[in-house]
Parts: sequence; C-alpha cells; structure tokens
Amino acid sequence: MNIIALILAGGTGTRLWPLSRKNTPKQLLALTGNRTLIQETCRRLWTVVTPDKQWIITSKELYDSVKHHIRLLREEFHQDKSEEEYITVMQEPIGKNTAPAIFWAAQRCRHIYGEDSILLVMPSDHLIVGENEFIDTLKAGIEKAKEGFLVTYGIKPSHPETGYGYIKIENNKIKSKTPYKVLNFVEKPNYERAQKYIEEGNYLWNSGMFAFHVGTLIKEGLNLCPNISKPFNESDPFNSSQINNSYMKAEANSIDYAVMEKTDKALVIPASFGWNDVGTWKSFFDISDKDENGNVITGNHINIDTKNSFVYGQERLIATVGIEDMTVIDTPDALMICPLDQTQRVKEIVEKLKIENSKTHIEHKTVKRPWGKYTVMEEGLGYKIKKIVVEPGEKLSMQMHYHRSEHWIVVRGSAKITNGDKEIIIHENQSTYIPKATVHRLENPGSMSLEIIEVQCGLYLEEDDIVRFDDVYGRRSS
Repeated sequence: MNIIALILAGGTGTRLWPLSRKNTPKQLLALTGNRTLIQETCRRLWTVVTPDKQWIITSKELYDSVKHHIRLLREEFHQDKSEEEYITVMQEPIGKNTAPAIFWAAQRCRHIYGEDSILLVMPSDHLIVGENEFIDTLKAGIEKAKEGFLVTYGIKPSHPETGYGYIKIENNKIKSKTPYKVLNFVEKPNYERAQKYIEEGNYLWNSGMFAFHVGTLIKEGLNLCPNISKPFNESDPFNSSQINNSYMKAEANSIDYAVMEKTDKALVIPASFGWNDVGTWKSFFDISDKDENGNVITGNHINIDTKNSFVYGQERLIATVGIEDMTVIDTPDALMICPLDQTQRVKEIVEKLKIENSKTHIEHKTVKRPWGKYTVMEEGLGYKIKKIVVEPGEKLSMQMHYHRSEHWIVVRGSAKITNGDKEIIIHENQSTYIPKATVHRLENPGSMSLEIIEVQCGLYLEEDDIVRFDDVYGRRSS
C-alpha cells in the first residue's frame, strides 16, 4: 500500500515576529540547528515516506523560497536524484485553510496510487523530539488508516496549555500508540478549563497531524462537506486551470471542522514523543536549554541580574539589567520587547504594521536568494540602495524591469554582466548602468564572493517589477 505525505507549508510569519516575516515564516527558519523546520519535517519522514512521495503545498508568495529549501536538502542528502524524482512542491492558488488543500492532495493520490493509498498530513513548522517514538507512533496510525479509518494524532498534555486545541476521548487511562474513538474536538480553552482537562485525564493536544485512508476521506468528504470536496472530485488534480476553479468554488474550512468532528470513522493515536508547535516565543523558550539563571541567550549579550528571560540578537550587542521573565528579540530593522507570558500578542504588532503599510512585517532588510543575498542599505523617494552578494558560480535570472534603471558598482570580485545585446566583465572599482526595460543578468564567474552596490532609480522600486526570461532556479516572473 502506497503512503504519501502532504506537508502543509502556508503560514504568514506573524507569531515569531520580528524573526519570522510574511516572506520568511517559521517553517523557513533554522531555529534549532542548521536546517530549517520544513527541511527537518521532510527528513524525519524518510523512514516512512520516500522523498518522491512527499508533497509540499504552499502559497504563491512562498513557492520559490520553499523550492530553494528543498533544493538545498536534495544537495545535502540526495545529489544523485533529479528535481523531478524528488519532493514535489504544489502551489495553492489561494489559501482556504487545510480542507481544500487536503482534498486536492487526496484526488492526486487517488489518480496516481488508487483509493487504498494512505495520505499522511503534517504541518511543516513543528519541533519533534524523540524521532524513533515519532516514527513508531506514525506507523500505529498508518495501520489503522489501512483499515479504512481517518486517524489523527494527539499529544499527551504535560501542562495546562491555552495555545492548543484539544481532542476528547472516553478513556482517561491513555496508552501511547493505542487507538481511541474521538468524542469531540475542543477549541483552545482558557487556563481554568485547560487545567480541568488535565485533571480529567481524557484530553489530548490536537497536533494537526493525520493519517487518512484516501478512499474513506473522499467518501466522507462528499457526504459531510460536499461544498469543499465536490469541486476537487469533479476536476483533474493535475490541471492548474481546473484546480484554480475548484479553489474558487470550495468553501474555506479546516479538515477538523469539515470532516473529523462529524465522521464516525475518526480515531486518535496518543503520542508521547516531544512535540511543540513553536506558536509563540514563550513556547520556544520553554523547550530551549537555559543557563544557570534560567535564561535563553542567543547572540552578543551582556547580562546583569537578568533571570528567566529570552534574549535573541543577530548583530548588535544587547545589554540587559535587572529584567526577569522578559522577551527581547532583536533584528537589524526591528526590536521586540515584551513579558514572556504575553508573547502570544506579538501578532497584534503585525496587524498594526499592516495597517501602517510598514514593510517590516513582510521581509527582513537582508533577503536570502538561491544565488546569494541582498541587503537594503537605504531607500527614499525615487531611489533604493542595495548591497548584493553573489556566491561563486551563481547567477541571477535573465530579467528586465519596466519601472527602474540600475547602477552597479563592483566592490569585491569580478562580475560577468549581460546588458542588452552586450556581455562585459567588470572588476573592483568599476561600474555599469542598466537602462529601464533592458534585458540584463548578473553572474559571478569567480571563486570568491562577488559584492556590488546597486543604486535603483525610478518611481516604482518594489521586488515584483521583475520579468524573468531565464532562471536556473526555476523561478517565475513576479
């Protein structure tokens, strides 16, 4: 029986701001090591699902970034495999919660592998500790899914938690990896109610992970939520035009509400591995190693009488005196300070930034690209100044801009430049000019990083003014 993994990789980058942004949500962050959360999610599933049967579904805005992270994973572990043989990245035309994405994937499974296939559904941005236990728990759910059930995974709660939904079962003597009938799903409770759930002993945290028998899922979808599932049942899951139409017709809803709360086929498998959805800075603090004063410190920090605090920095020195139970998160363009027990309110900051049309919720000053990175040094009316770093052997897309011209000054290395019908090499302390609406490309032919200063001039200077003609990384025009 074929097992396919659908990894959900939407997200808006609000809960771990200012480190996460709209264009860099937490699944694209390396919070606990060198790999990002989405890379770790794919990797830990390989024992159960090979890379060619892993599908990631994401938004138009994140598609290129997700593809880049998967390319890096392939280069690290599977250089012998082509992109076509590897993890598939699917692009949703519009985000409508989890149910439409899952029904689209279910139809893909049915067409390729048949209705007896199993669809695992995983969030892309969770932390898992104890991978052997995780795999054993997954397998227990898969076995029940093979029998025709719709399985969810519940986490044994370690404390009253108001940030998670709960799953209620009949038995209060819960055994790990043992299936139980789901009585109902419960919304995120207040603290008093969460404490009561812990005392009663028959509640589990809702992890958002599932193992579905594809045939059962499609049948239950048509019975319980035809306004979501039927448009996908009537379309070709590999035809982008038809899928766009299905998304326009489908109602927005979660799979929990649409199916799992209504079906009599729902089972839950309790899990005892370490799990955290990293939904707030406080939750990240709780699972992190602490110093002798109970602090979690990252970056350059001077600490005087600081206790039980989370201090994160990237570049600047951070000095704290006499603070306790506080969160200090510093990035080059934003500093966030709040009590640890109020970090769930960070999303309120993001909403205010949106209202004020601030770019600070969208992206960092330094933006990573497959070819290197760029940093916005200064911008004003009619101009923007960037520092661009192109790694050895890499190249930007062949492109043009309708609304801006560009001046390039090489400050380190040598640049190979296509400028209209001309191709030139320029070195340190040399420059060139790219007129508006001129096809151009920047390459680094050397063995050291190429650094240039770019001065953009024009009335519109946003990143979506790019028409790509050729791109070695498979990116499309903005």
